[in-house]
Amino acid sequence: MVRLLFSFCLLALPLAAYAGETACVYAVSGDVQLMKTGGTAWLPAAKGMPVSEGYKLKTGRKASCEILFKDGTFLKVAAGTETSFDELQIAPEGRNYLFTLLRGRALWLAAKLKKLKSRFSVHTPSSVCAVRGTDFAVIVSSSGETNVGLFEGAMLVSGAGEGRQEKELLAGSEAFTAGGEVAVEARFSRLMQAEKRRYEKLKDRVEKLRKRMEEREGFVDDYVNRQRKKLSELEQRRQEKLNKRGK
Repeated sequence: MVRLLFSFCLLALPLAAYAGETACVYAVSGDVQLMKTGGTAWLPAAKGMPVSEGYKLKTGRKASCEILFKDGTFLKVAAGTETSFDELQIAPEGRNYLFTLLRGRALWLAAKLKKLKSRFSVHTPSSVCAVRGTDFAVIVSSSGETNVGLFEGAMLVSGAGEGRQEKELLAGSEAFTAGGEVAVEARFSRLMQAEKRRYEKLKDRVEKLRKRMEEREGFVDDYVNRQRKKLSELEQRRQEKLNKRGK
């Protein structure tokens, strides 16, 4: 019932309402919910739902969600995760992304920007990750301890709070943060090795998706509108069935 109500809300928006959105839900499985900027209610997420600055996202047990950004950045959120999109800005001169991962695990494949400015960071209860066009995984435990695994590129990882430590993380290494301290290992833990396998399965698909985005301007907006059209057709068929039953 809640998902049906969400569909009605989505259908009520004009196409112009999607213009300028930074990202959208590209795939969803299981119980995934979004809270809009300044909102207090969680709405069931659906393919094609726009995602803007200030949104929050959470996934239930055995659920997952993929978010596609207009610059080609890709985010895959695993089950039992809660994150927020604190800053999502794309401009001709570059981008400004800030995420907060409160719990759970997520994979980021950050698109590389040529000759453009990029501010891209992920905050957790115990760390701050400054990203430099990288592919990486972040895992946050229920107590806020954080593991960061870097698969490609480089980043700076620091502990949270005043006087925090800051260390550089290179590809193939892993950082662990807790209590303001940062420890770096030159190889992945078993936990991060599992994330790397997930990343390797995802990477080729994301690269193919980025090629499609390069070939077609407005790819994300088109995707949102196609999903909206599917919902409209589904609602029309549902209404026709109801009308037939009422005769």
